[in-house]
Amino acid sequence: MASSPSALTRFLSLLVAIAGALMLLIGASVYIFTSSQLSAQGITVSAVTAEDPGPLAGDDVNGPFSALAQANAIKEHSFARSGGKTYAELGNVATSDGKTYNRDVEASASTDGAAHKVGDELSEEDAATYSARQTAMNASFLQASLFVSVLAFGVSALIMGLGVVVLIVGIVLLRLVGRRPVAAAATAAGE
Repeated sequence: MASSPSALTRFLSLLVAIAGALMLLIGASVYIFTSSQLSAQGITVSAVTAEDPGPLAGDDVNGPFSALAQANAIKEHSFARSGGKTYAELGNVATSDGKTYNRDVEASASTDGAAHKVGDELSEEDAATYSARQTAMNASFLQASLFVSVLAFGVSALIMGLGVVVLIVGIVLLRLVGRRPVAAAATAAGE
């Protein structure tokens, strides 16, 4: 005599389907939340240059592709200001206010190659280096923030995709559990 699927098997199949539905719901919620928070910042994708504005220039930043486009525009603008150097590649000028030196600087340690005393005004070259370094630092922070939102979009999409797969598996298990195996049904019919 064929045995019917146990209550535990049915319960676990239902639990898998519910887990898949919850994953889909949570992933969609995180995606929508991230999009609304990013949109609330009122960011518009900047043009890289007037001749080559880049993809999505002028669009609102509210999704992963517009966030990546804005991060790229920030990188290009920062490189234009810093001579193609990153924050780490720019010299660290001995100043805290961007106007005067805050310690004695020997010529070998100065970005302009001259010695400076505490309180001296920044040389033109050091002032430009300091300004470029500040711009590069802000650009790095902004790009990192945009990349975090792109990561959040990616993770939420992954959760939604896995949720669909788990939901399908749960539904298939429920259907299989609800049916008697063909061989068992044939054996039962012959008795």
